[in-house]
Amino acid sequence: MLGRFFYGQCSLSEAFWKYSFLGILCLGFISRILMIMLQQTMGYQQNFYALVINCLSFIQANTAGLAFLAFYIASFISLVVYSIICIGGMWNTYKEYNKSKTLAMICVILVVILAFFAIEFSMYHINLARY
Repeated sequence: MLGRFFYGQCSLSEAFWKYSFLGILCLGFISRILMIMLQQTMGYQQNFYALVINCLSFIQANTAGLAFLAFYIASFISLVVYSIICIGGMWNTYKEYNKSKTLAMICVILVVILAFFAIEFSMYHINLARY
């Protein structure tokens, strides 16, 4: 199923809405929720590396923080990998689409923008201007 999408054998609407838009949106949402839960569990630490050290420390041993850290890292990596697959799949769909190349290129650009913002909003960082 995903191989059919990656090799451009789906219709443009199926590739854009079903695989790219909904897939990136769901993975981005899950990664963002896990990032927020990790931030709340670990007390909104500024530095991601300090957060990892605190989770892995034997002295403090925050098991909930360690679990959220593991799930967050796994979901973020899967979001990045799936975004790359979606961009490649949309590009292959663009090459195979014969009706309107302009519409297909707009869909590719929208998927790149969606993937960028999903990854950006799922990264672990705290905006200091809000606090």
